Amino acid sequence: MHKKKERIIEDVKRRLLRKSLPRLQVTLILSLTGLGGFLASFTLLHLGLSWMWLRYPLAILFAYSLFLLLLRLWLFLQRPQSSGSLSSDIGLPDVDLSYSPSPNYVKGFNFSGGGGDAGGGGAGVSWGNSAGSASSSSSSGGGSFSGGLDLDLEEGWLLVIAVVAILGGLFATLYVIYIAPALLAEILVDGVLVTGLYKQLKKVEQRHWLRAAVRKTLLPAILATILFTVAGYAMQKAVPEAHSIGEVWKHIVRS
Repeated sequence: MHKKKERIIEDVKRRLLRKSLPRLQVTLILSLTGLGGFLASFTLLHLGLSWMWLRYPLAILFAYSLFLLLLRLWLFLQRPQSSGSLSSDIGLPDVDLSYSPSPNYVKGFNFSGGGGDAGGGGAGVSWGNSAGSASSSSSSGGGSFSGGLDLDLEEGWLLVIAVVAILGGLFATLYVIYIAPALLAEILVDGVLVTGLYKQLKKVEQRHWLRAAVRKTLLPAILATILFTVAGYAMQKAVPEAHSIGEVWKHIVRS
């Protein structure tokens, strides 16, 4: 029965790709998710949580919950308007499970579209009348410059780590966009079967749509959480007075 369900999901996936824009829809969902995460981080900051390494994973946790909620809304919008028209709108109830895959498996789904400061400058040596004084001042200035250079290199590497981590977190979201057709197809089929309205398919494995959604997206969410935690820690270490990415950027520009 599992293979037969996989065939149904594959047919729904192909139909989504033909009739709809699943990757565009998931991109929109992720955009709203990112906005929700930003607002959560903004709210936590104004509530006094200034540590980026802690605030960012909490914001991602909120954003992931919002993402699942938006998937539930998408699933709701795909359902037929009335249960009375369900049988005629959707081809699933008439499927012979021993029959080979056909584009008409799910004929009636209503797929909606769209849906370091490296600056030099030295130490400002003041030249006196005696050579000894000049030598002493020059030596003192050189030591100061060396110490500042070490600090800038450390800050620079921390900021590089932060940028790499942020980019890695963004790539994790791009993976979710890549698997969008398979993700939406599976939660759509599970969402239809779990309603119990398709008794002819009661022998097909029924799972709640949330199980498929979490199974396909939990790993990218965990990776994004870890990477943004690393980024937050690196930025906080490099610029201790900064409490957000914006403040870190201002520090870089000023430098």
